[in-house]
Amino acid sequence: RNTMSEPAIRNTWPFRSLLFVPGHKADWVDKALRHDPEALILDLEDSVPPNDKIASRDVVRNSLDYLYTKGVGGFVRINSMDKGAEGDVEGIMSKGLTAVCLPKLDNVQDIRDLHDFLSYAEGKAGLPRGYVSIIGIPETAKGMADIRELAEASTRVKGFMSAIIDRVADDAVFTGDTALAHGFIPTRGGMEQAYFTSMLCLQSRAGGAPFPLATIIGTDLNDPETARPIAERIKSTGFTGCVCIHPSHVKIANEVFRPSQKDVDFAVGVLEVMYEGEKQGLWAVRYRGMMVDVANVELAENVIAEARRRGMNVPDSPAIGRVKR
Repeated sequence: RNTMSEPAIRNTWPFRSLLFVPGHKADWVDKALRHDPEALILDLEDSVPPNDKIASRDVVRNSLDYLYTKGVGGFVRINSMDKGAEGDVEGIMSKGLTAVCLPKLDNVQDIRDLHDFLSYAEGKAGLPRGYVSIIGIPETAKGMADIRELAEASTRVKGFMSAIIDRVADDAVFTGDTALAHGFIPTRGGMEQAYFTSMLCLQSRAGGAPFPLATIIGTDLNDPETARPIAERIKSTGFTGCVCIHPSHVKIANEVFRPSQKDVDFAVGVLEVMYEGEKQGLWAVRYRGMMVDVANVELAENVIAEARRRGMNVPDSPAIGRVKR
């Protein structure tokens, strides 16, 4: 965590729900916040008309300052390295900038150059070096194949963003940069995407970037609930947060990704049986019909920590924080 005095959420990972907002639409920010996203991704790339991109940098920087006062994470999808990334970084640097999202990510040098751009802009803005993180968006075949190397290229890299793509209708084939680069044709079952998305989560973590994110793409916007199984697939694959393009999906992302009271109670129970087991020299014990051991302790502690951060009810228990690992 950054040591500066700041709203707690701005740099608190993982972010469970993120919502895209076109960067030049400042009046959309308040509207977006009504849906309770944990972060906004202000877009300077595809959703901004080419002639408005430079002027939109000031708009985005002002929006980031506003998000900072609200304690909401401020992400920005900048333009690719060959289409204005350096100018974007300098123009948007703000204490409200949590991370930049780099599209069309292709190679390690892209990450290294972006790291340097950020260091220069942070210094110029009077911010500590390393203040801003990087989320990579690999959208070329080479970038998609080299996730671990990209993660290791900078300590700023927190994760990578991909898409889980649904097929809206049997007679409609929905694609995008990821599908085109990989060569798959999206289906409702999504089996063709399983290898890449699972590999991205694994290689991201192996490279020291523990917070991969996935976007819901291609669902029927007339029926928001079609996004729920996609959000559930995103979570089960190993992604730590859900990136939403439509505001109606934020509620679903929060419900799927945030711990429920049932999750919290289960986690406390795991710690309690492990705590009592240790007193008897046991490192694997039965709990609700299953075997749990030390591998379950870290997950349980993480669930409890997140619940406390959200102000949820966590039962008092002497086992919390006391189980040896």
